[in-house]
Amino acid sequence: MHEQYALPESTLLALETFLDDDANPNGPDFAGVHGFLTGLTVGPRGTLDDDAMLACFDDEAPLPDAQASADLYADLKAWQKSIHAALYHGVRLELPCPLHAEPNDDTPLNSWCAGFMEALFLDEDDWYKLDEDEIADMTLPMLVLSDLIEDPDLMPLRRDRKMLAGMTAEIPELITSIYLHFHAPEGH
Repeated sequence: MHEQYALPESTLLALETFLDDDANPNGPDFAGVHGFLTGLTVGPRGTLDDDAMLACFDDEAPLPDAQASADLYADLKAWQKSIHAALYHGVRLELPCPLHAEPNDDTPLNSWCAGFMEALFLDEDDWYKLDEDEIADMTLPMLVLSDLIEDPDLMPLRRDRKMLAGMTAEIPELITSIYLHFHAPEGH
């Protein structure tokens, strides 16, 4: 059933072309936007709304033309719905980048994690209000790989190749766990 929400390959290609281009100075790249949309989807917000769209592009219109911005918003909303549909139907979410990180180099996964964490930061209080420790544990790999927080306790994790490999491998399962934490009915 989730296939009906899948975005056409041509739309994904057009999004990737725009998001990874110099014409997108205010927004994250393709992997970062997927991370952002995933964070919105699995977290308490659950959907891409106007406030989140503005936050994704640093409170700027993504394109100078209002109609082009509206079209982009519609495509991103459809992409977010396809992420939700996959998770709702129990499909393991495929990231648009390899599950690979390097201790001293930025990779597309780092960008994906930064996008995910930016979505979390939008609703940080709502993320942590029910079970702060559990959410902190589930989001630790994304936090470490995002490199958004300068915390001396995180530095050894960022430099340990074996630890990074373990954290990156956990991300798809953690996405599902976070989604279920916020969106599965109690007792099911």
